[in-house]
Amino acid sequence: MNDIKVLKFGGSSVKNIGRIEHVADIIASYKPDPVVVVVSAMGDTTDHLLGLAKQCTKNPDQRELDLLLSTGEQVSIVLLSLILKRKGLTAKSLTGQQAGISTTDDHGSARILDIDSELIKKELLENDVIVVAGFQGVTDEGQITTLGRGGSDTTAVALAAALNAKECDIYTDVDGVFTADPNAIKEAVPLKEIPYAQCVTLAKNGAQVIHPRAVELGEQYDVVVRVRNTFNPSNRGTEIKGENEVERRKQFCGVAVDSKQGFISISKSEDSFNLLREITECINECGISVEHIRKSNSIENGAKCATIQICFQYKDEDKVSDAIAALCGKHADLRVCSELDLCKVTLVGCDEFGNAPASVRVIGCLESNGIEVKSVRTGDLAISCLVEKSNAQKAAKLIHEEFDLSNDFDSTTTDELCLIA
Repeated sequence: MNDIKVLKFGGSSVKNIGRIEHVADIIASYKPDPVVVVVSAMGDTTDHLLGLAKQCTKNPDQRELDLLLSTGEQVSIVLLSLILKRKGLTAKSLTGQQAGISTTDDHGSARILDIDSELIKKELLENDVIVVAGFQGVTDEGQITTLGRGGSDTTAVALAAALNAKECDIYTDVDGVFTADPNAIKEAVPLKEIPYAQCVTLAKNGAQVIHPRAVELGEQYDVVVRVRNTFNPSNRGTEIKGENEVERRKQFCGVAVDSKQGFISISKSEDSFNLLREITECINECGISVEHIRKSNSIENGAKCATIQICFQYKDEDKVSDAIAALCGKHADLRVCSELDLCKVTLVGCDEFGNAPASVRVIGCLESNGIEVKSVRTGDLAISCLVEKSNAQKAAKLIHEEFDLSNDFDSTTTDELCLIA
């Protein structure tokens, strides 16, 4: 069997029958190699199905929701298979379960445990193309699960790894991974290549082009992940891959914006040994992802006071409010101050001087333009600032300009080899 090609097409690529026809033509261009295609649900189907469920009940049972949401991809795989057959290719559609994708039982956020690659290899002996439903799998007990938003990317790269494919082409509606959101910053440019670690950092901090779990899988199994444009297929897009040089001239590759960021400061007049644990358990149960937490002690009016400050990411503002209310109900003397109307703006990468000098530049360029920086976090590959949501895109544009991201690359080699004396 020739090298297996693994492709993935997102919801915008298969939004309607006309677009599915176009996708079929792209797939045909990979002949004579055997092709495995992963597809998402058509357009906004997943959101529509979720909306229907929420018309039935405010908090749908997650097991039932997985069963419902998985039907979106099943529609896509059948329609694409029918069109491929009409165009003269032999094709067969498979659900996640039929493709042998085994997952954990975490409904709504399952993780892939194993893929029985022999099932797909057997089907490829009789078919040119196998079309697999992304975003879904099955537990050992036969329960259908979903992988969470962006899960089709993860399905595709996991299949590429299981099938020993060297590459995985992720088709979307942009020309690759950009230095910033091209819809918000017109100066943003696509990168020809980016290291796994920097791409994961961009994705985890708000870049929507690919799911970070997919990139992590690519790095783990040495699969080159290529982000390409369905509507500009001649463009080779962005290659996400490892770094082979001994040492590189490090630099910054992009800016990401993540909304749904919040900050809570919680104070209690008397320090409690369990207060930090109680707070983290409470907010974790509400589905809030803590990004940074700091505890400090002080003396107020002769009494000990504990203050805990939390920066976090959330999906549902009501859940944050519920978490705060639960805490206040448990401890009558808690003093809570919260800000939910925040965004995180992150500069990704680092330079030869480290990120401390760069963080000074980031803060300076924002505050000199009237943008208040609520907090700053500096890591090996990221400098993140919390700013008011209304200033988020302005902040991203200022940072993009400050670090000349449009011109700093050949939009390709994100680094250059340095000689070591």
